[in-house]
Amino acid sequence: YNYFDYMEAWKNTFLFQNNEDRHSWFFCFDKTFKKQNIPFWFVDWWCFYSPIEEILPPPIIEAYNTFMKHSETLTLCPTTLSFFIHCKLSWIMYWDYVIEESPQTIPILHRQFWTKWWNKYDLSKYTSETILRSLKLKSHQDHQGYYSIIIY
Repeated sequence: YNYFDYMEAWKNTFLFQNNEDRHSWFFCFDKTFKKQNIPFWFVDWWCFYSPIEEILPPPIIEAYNTFMKHSETLTLCPTTLSFFIHCKLSWIMYWDYVIEESPQTIPILHRQFWTKWWNKYDLSKYTSETILRSLKLKSHQDHQGYYSIIIY
């Protein structure tokens, strides 16, 4: 196997049924996940399985807009991905087979994908104010780490 096989495996893993014979998957980011270390295959994966902005509740949309205005854009990292990593947000992706029928052609079987917001969040943790505080704190920590490398 090579690296491209590895990338395809990650992309296709969630096309299988889970242990409960369903096609739904819960995604979340580990607390140690850093957006500076995102491999290219993951960005491709994100474009395929990521949540869409339309599923976000109004307080999260407000926090997301604040995040977009006050955070640095990373090359090859979509802003929604950066936001979900920063806030450690989760979502549910599910899919099912759909038969598309047309009188002129034979029926076509394909997968239809949906994403859904995970409703178990305390939305008060993700407000414009908490986003600004966390961005400021992260910036401060990044600068401290940078200077400690120079000193030692």
